[in-house]
Amino acid sequence: MAGLPDRSKWYSVSLSIPFPAPENATLVKRVVEVDKPLRPSELSRELTLDGSTLVANFRAATVAQARVALDHFLSDVELVVQTMHTFGPEDIVGAGRTKTEPTAPSLEVGLMGSWEGAR
Repeated sequence: MAGLPDRSKWYSVSLSIPFPAPENATLVKRVVEVDKPLRPSELSRELTLDGSTLVANFRAATVAQARVALDHFLSDVELVVQTMHTFGPEDIVGAGRTKTEPTAPSLEVGLMGSWEGAR
């Protein structure tokens, strides 16, 4: 079919974000997956769970689109994590946290990812 992009030449970004418990990963996935990509013809995103790890796979027609999608995704995840940390019940957020902590834990701790197809 003419006009369809050749997805075999798209760029791939995979990211794994570990959480303290599967319930945390599930909650973040449920909140973030509501926001669908604006241009599905140029970007695809798949969110899956592997135990307590949220796995995000992006495929984009350009590196710039992949970067923007990843940036938006991480901003959304960070907002959800901070909200959970501030307002969530202990059974979701985890015992041992205190309301006096100024900010939620950083997303950079334990973040793992890979770039495939970067030229």
